[in-house]
Amino acid sequence: MALAALSHVVKHFGGPTLLQDVTIDIEPGQKVGIIGQNGTGKSTLLKLIAGDLEPTEGNVFRQRGITLAYQAQELAYTPGATVFEEMRRVFAADVAREKRLAELEHAIAEGQSGLLAEYERLQHEHHAAKAYDLDRRIESVLSGLGLPQSAFHQRIDSFSGGERNIIGLARIVLTRPQVMLLDEPSNHLDMDGIEWFIDFVRKSDAAVIMVSHNRHMLDACVSEIWELRGKKIRQWSGNYTEYVRQKEEADALQERQYHAQQRMIKRLEFQARRLKDMAKAYDDPGQAKRAKALEMRIEQMDKVEKVDRGEHRFRASFAGGDRHGRIALSIRDFSFAYTNDGSDIGSRESGPDPGAASETRVPPPDPAKPDARVIFDQASLDIEYGERVALVGPNGSGKTTLFREILKHANWDNPTLRLGKSVKLGDYSQLHDVLDHRASLIDWTVAATGLLFQPASELLHRFLFKRDDLERPIGTLSGGEKSRLQLARLVHAKVNFLMLDEPTNHLDIQACEQLEEMLDEFDGTLLIISHDRYFLDKLVTRVVEVRNRKLEAFEGKFAQWWETRHREAVESRRGALQLHSQREAAESGKSALALEREEKKARQRELHRMRTQLRALEEKIARLEARQAELSAQLEAAFSGGGSQDALVLSRDFEALGTEIKALYAQWEALAAAVSE
Repeated sequence: MALAALSHVVKHFGGPTLLQDVTIDIEPGQKVGIIGQNGTGKSTLLKLIAGDLEPTEGNVFRQRGITLAYQAQELAYTPGATVFEEMRRVFAADVAREKRLAELEHAIAEGQSGLLAEYERLQHEHHAAKAYDLDRRIESVLSGLGLPQSAFHQRIDSFSGGERNIIGLARIVLTRPQVMLLDEPSNHLDMDGIEWFIDFVRKSDAAVIMVSHNRHMLDACVSEIWELRGKKIRQWSGNYTEYVRQKEEADALQERQYHAQQRMIKRLEFQARRLKDMAKAYDDPGQAKRAKALEMRIEQMDKVEKVDRGEHRFRASFAGGDRHGRIALSIRDFSFAYTNDGSDIGSRESGPDPGAASETRVPPPDPAKPDARVIFDQASLDIEYGERVALVGPNGSGKTTLFREILKHANWDNPTLRLGKSVKLGDYSQLHDVLDHRASLIDWTVAATGLLFQPASELLHRFLFKRDDLERPIGTLSGGEKSRLQLARLVHAKVNFLMLDEPTNHLDIQACEQLEEMLDEFDGTLLIISHDRYFLDKLVTRVVEVRNRKLEAFEGKFAQWWETRHREAVESRRGALQLHSQREAAESGKSALALEREEKKARQRELHRMRTQLRALEEKIARLEARQAELSAQLEAAFSGGGSQDALVLSRDFEALGTEIKALYAQWEALAAAVSE
C-alpha cells in the first residue's frame, strides 16, 4: 500500500496553473529524483506531499501514522540552541528515558523497592530503540555530512544559510522517517559529504523523494525520475543517465510520428481542397461529400503532439575576451589565518600605492599561535593561459577564502598573488554577495555593466528575464534567478579569466548543461570551485586540492583525481590501523596504570549492572512464585469441585510457570556466581 499519494491534483496561487492533473504514488523504499526547469513547481510538489500546502483541486493521501520529514530551504530551530542540542531533540523520548533509567539505578542502589519492574521495562525499550549510543550516532551523521567537530557545540544562529542546510539535512537523517522529502540536499555539501549521503540513501529503507540538479547523485542513488514539464509529471524508470537515454528515444519516436502525421494531414487537406474545387466547378454533390469525409477524417485523428522541448535557453557566450600572456595566476608562499575574534592575517603583498611612501607587508601567520586558525601556510601554485582548473577540498578548508584574497589583492606587482599583466578577471560568487539586494534588476545591471537602459534590458532578456521582472528588487529573486543575473554580468564583461564559486548551485539541470556548453566554448582560463562531479568531469583538465594548508596539483581529469584520491584513502585507512596497533603496543607499558584504573572502573560498572539485574530477577521470581501459589490453590479447588477441564488448563499454566521460574533461577545462579567472584 502506498505511503502517500496525489490524485488528480491541480495547484495554482491565484494566477497561472503550476501543476495540472498530477497523480503519483509513493511506495516504501522508493528512491525518486525530481527534475525540471526552475519555476515548474518542484518545491511546490514536495510541500503538497508534506502537507505544507493544500491542493487547489484533487486529493492528497497520507497513510495514517506515517512518519514523514521535509527538508525546507529555511531551517526551523530552537532559538539559542547549539547544533548538538538541536540534534538531541530528535531523540527527546530516548533522552527522557535515559534520564529516568539513571534515576532508577540510583534509587535501586540506595535500596528503594518496587522499582525493578519499571527499570526492566524501560531498559527493554531502550535496547529496542538502540538508544544507548545517541551521541555517537549524532557525531557520525554530522561528521559524515561534513560539519567539523569544532562546530558541534556552536549556536545554530551563528551559521550561514548553507551550513544550516547541512544541519537540517542531518536532523532528517537522524529522524529516520518512512518518507524523506528533500529539496536540493547536495547544495553546500562537500564531495565527501555528498558521497556519505549517497551511501546513506542507498542503504536506507525509507522512501526518498528529492529535488536535485546533482546529476552524479541522481545517477548513484535513485531508481526513478519524475520530470515536471508543461504543468504535468512524467515518470521514467531508472537513474538520470537512463532517463536521458529513454527520453531521447521517446522524443525521437514522437517527432517521427508527428512529422509523418503532419505529412498525411497535408495530403488529405490537399485532396479535400481539390474535391471541393471540383464539386464547385462541376456542381457535383458527390465530390463535396467526399471532401467533407476527408475533413472529418482529419478531425477524428488522434493527434500526435509536437515534441515539447520545454527549452528556454540562454542566448549568450563567454567568447570575446582578449588573450592574455602565458601566466594567468602565480601564487608564491601564500599564508593566511583567522584569529579568534574573526579578523584575518595573511602574507599577501599589495602592489605599490602611488600615494604611499612604501609598500606594506603583512607578516605571515605563525601556526604556533594558539589564537590563530591557519588556513594556508606558504602555499604556492601556477596557472597558465587556457588551463581549466578545479579547486577542491572539504568545507572550511579555505577555497572561498583564497578566491576572495585573489579578487581583493592579486595584481601584476604583487609577488605573492600575481595576476598576468593582460588578465581581465571575472568572478561568480555562490553567496551572490556581489549583488545589491535593495536595487532593482535593471538599475543594478545598468550600474554593473555601464549599459544604457535598452541594451541592459536586452542583456537580461537573453538570460530569460521578462519585461515584468526589470523593476523587481534583487532581494526577491530566487537562487536560480540570481545565478542567471551574475552570469549576465560576466558575459557582458568579456573577461579572459573566470573564477567561479559553486556556479551550478540553484541552477536547474538544463541551465547547468547550458553553462557547461558556454564554458566549453570559452577559450580563456578557468578556476572553478564546485562539488558537482558531473560538471567538473566535463570541463576541467587539472585538479588543485587544498590539503595540509598547501595547494597540491594533480595533472589530469577530475575522474582520474577522484579515483587516485579514493585509492589513497583506502591505503591510508589500512596504514592507520597498522599504526594504531603499533602505537597501542608501544604505549602499553607507559599506560599500564591508567589502563588498570579504566579496567577497575569498567569492572565496577559491570558489577553494578549485574547487581541491578540480580535484584530485578529476584523480584520477578518472587512475583512468579506468588502467581504459582495462586495457581496451585486454584488447581486444588478445581480438582475438589470436579472441574476437570478447568483443572487441565490450570495444570498447563502451572507447568509453564514452573519452567519459567526454573530458567530464571538458572540465570540468577549464574549472575550470583559472577557477582561473588
